[in-house]
Amino acid sequence: MRHPLIIGLIALAPLAASAQEATPEETATLTAVARCLLPGLPKDWNEAQVVVTLDSPGAASGEGRYLFSRQLSQAEQEPFTPCATMNPVRALIEMRSQQSAERRGWTGVRFVLHRDGKFDLTYHYPKKEP
Repeated sequence: MRHPLIIGLIALAPLAASAQEATPEETATLTAVARCLLPGLPKDWNEAQVVVTLDSPGAASGEGRYLFSRQLSQAEQEPFTPCATMNPVRALIEMRSQQSAERRGWTGVRFVLHRDGKFDLTYHYPKKEP
């Protein structure tokens, strides 16, 4: 499958995003992130992910890691470089401004792009003290 076809599938992401409760603004950001991931991936990729880690909730910047798995070795993850190393990280952090107040306090986010254009988005929140 070629990258233009995958980009076309990503354009259909609002269908997948609605099931994950992403707003149209969040979906636009995630589509831009996905488009930035694609140029750095080999032809035989299966899943690509960006993992952003913040030092504290509400932090203005964070660290990002980019990993992918290949179709034949799905369990093994390898690093890769997207179109611009900090663009996806910044976009995911800036997306926080589009979230409701109760959702903004995350300290980590994992965006996983699947080869069929669908995605998973998982937020990590600090543990609440009893």
